[in-house]
Amino acid sequence: MTPAPTAARSNPSGARAPFRQVRLRKIVGAPRPYSNRNSRNLLITTTFALVTIGLMMVLSASSVELVAAGESPFDTFTKQLMWAGIGSAALVVCAFVPLATYKKLSWLILLGSLAFSLLVFSPLGVEVQGNRNWIGIGPLTAQPSEFLKLSIIIWGSAILARKARLLGNWKHMAIPVVPAAMIAIGIVIAGKDLGTAMVLALIVVGLFFLAGASPKLFVGGLVLGTIGILLAVTSSPNRMLRISAWLDPAAEGTAEGLGYQSAQALYGLAGGGVFGVGIGQSRQKVNWIPEAHNDFVFAILGEELGLVGALLVILLFAVLAYSIYRISKRSRDLYVTYVSGAILVWIIGQAILNIAVVTGMIPVIGVPLPFVSYGGSSMVAVLAAVGVLISCSRATDREVSSSGAPA
Repeated sequence: MTPAPTAARSNPSGARAPFRQVRLRKIVGAPRPYSNRNSRNLLITTTFALVTIGLMMVLSASSVELVAAGESPFDTFTKQLMWAGIGSAALVVCAFVPLATYKKLSWLILLGSLAFSLLVFSPLGVEVQGNRNWIGIGPLTAQPSEFLKLSIIIWGSAILARKARLLGNWKHMAIPVVPAAMIAIGIVIAGKDLGTAMVLALIVVGLFFLAGASPKLFVGGLVLGTIGILLAVTSSPNRMLRISAWLDPAAEGTAEGLGYQSAQALYGLAGGGVFGVGIGQSRQKVNWIPEAHNDFVFAILGEELGLVGALLVILLFAVLAYSIYRISKRSRDLYVTYVSGAILVWIIGQAILNIAVVTGMIPVIGVPLPFVSYGGSSMVAVLAAVGVLISCSRATDREVSSSGAPA
């Protein structure tokens, strides 16, 4: 028996998918038997391939400076391994939470995440390099805004899927998603984390695109977003100097000032050549790139593994995107479409931003490379998101099975 047709995907109320979704699905073609199970396996395999590469590069990038400081070369690696374990546990839990539970608890998830994010302005808040977007409890620190990304996706998708028949009216499309998104982005910007705020905005744009928003709404959002970014940049002397360093990297003093990290990252990528200098042999990580295991770990990866290694990581992200898309298109439930599509926009969009920063294509904005950069909050959040994707896939299996088609 052939799989159920997907050209008229709907939410439980029977609303049809926007026309652009139908066109996107036709590009890839009709799903084959067991394609959803294969996509799920591909998603899990690719995810843990990236996590493994990330653990290897975190160990390589951090060990030398730790030894120089008289500490164990495995300290940072051990912490990242711990967070990868916690994230894997979160993945399993999220994978087995029924999709209906996410819909039912979406408001609670959003409000809890917003309250968690506000803790950065409490006595628990910790300021790191001018950004107050961390909280500290004893030896542990966390970045609440990383979890805000997933909560916006779960909540926004539930709202848009529930209002699917009303989305032809821009007011129903915008309210309450836009006000809630502005509150979330405002909290993050108040903590001076422009990079995370841009990723949140990208997620909301992705949700509206999937929901079939009118061009007028996109133009209005683009104007507001541009104004917001300009205000955030011009209100910060540090950000203005970073823009200047990016626009004129050859200016006197740029390579020694705020353009230092970017310049050293490019030296590392150039020094890696085609096949790299070898794992553990990076020269730029030795007191040249500050905290190389964080946002600039891709530069160390490019130096040690060369162009081949860098392209392999990019290919893995492309395969990850394909597997998420296959999960999305297999279902006829708009909630699955919105959740999986927005997670795709988040992970792949953030990866593109990080790589663009490291290669000097855009100014430094401070976003980690998903699954690869050091950071417990980021690791747990993206692995939890993969768990939500698996829950979407399992729900689709039941949906297809009930229709008599193979899962």
